[in-house]
Amino acid sequence: MKLLVRWGVTLGLASSVMFAGLSGMNNLQAFALPQEQVVKTLQEVPVFTLTNPKGEFVVISRKNESKTISQIGFFISEKNAQAFLEGKLKKENPQLASTLKIRPVSLAAYYKLVLENKKKKDSAVVFTLVPIQEQVNVARTMLNAGGKTGQQFNGIPLFVPKFKQGNSYLTIPVPQQKERYIPFYFEKEQAVALLKEFKKAKPQEAANTEIQVLDLDGVINTLSNSNDPSTNKILLYPSRESIKFIDSLRSNQPKKK
Repeated sequence: MKLLVRWGVTLGLASSVMFAGLSGMNNLQAFALPQEQVVKTLQEVPVFTLTNPKGEFVVISRKNESKTISQIGFFISEKNAQAFLEGKLKKENPQLASTLKIRPVSLAAYYKLVLENKKKKDSAVVFTLVPIQEQVNVARTMLNAGGKTGQQFNGIPLFVPKFKQGNSYLTIPVPQQKERYIPFYFEKEQAVALLKEFKKAKPQEAANTEIQVLDLDGVINTLSNSNDPSTNKILLYPSRESIKFIDSLRSNQPKKK
């Protein structure tokens, strides 16, 4: 969790936002990010899962026809994890539920678990990342409004402020970093707030902006396989709830003398 605590410091962006565009570029050389760089991109986003007193993941088993599927759930929202624990699990097995805790891990740790699980032949364990349903609904509404009627969006939505023309994205500075980054938000409200700041700073260009909806799995796949060098400028920006969680971790850290 040390990286998450540090992230609470680096997110002090709002008061010093400067805007610029970063265009997608074609590069004949393969520029897929190595796995360690993909992990670094995912490292500072928290997700939440349930563990027993030994710190082991809670496995939920269910029968699908004649096959038993074992599922380990991870949640984008800590509140959703708490609701699942207090609702479904407590109702079905109150004794077990009383012993469980919600444990934060990084999105990178989840990604590693999924990769390791894929290497195992005939693995019956499924690692599931549960989205914030309200944001899924928002993503579906946006896609339908954009002409993609009947679009079924069942992944983890990401909202990206971009320019309508030129296939370029808004970039923001990050403290103590020389490079500018493209923010990918887990909540539409965060992307809307950035565009409002952009409108204040550059009102004449604001009409040329929009919010694009992407899927987290697709973004991770792009990070791993894309030939576009701008992919190493992607910044996954945690939800407001997660930022508060990270801040709480930082406030609980012992102060250095």
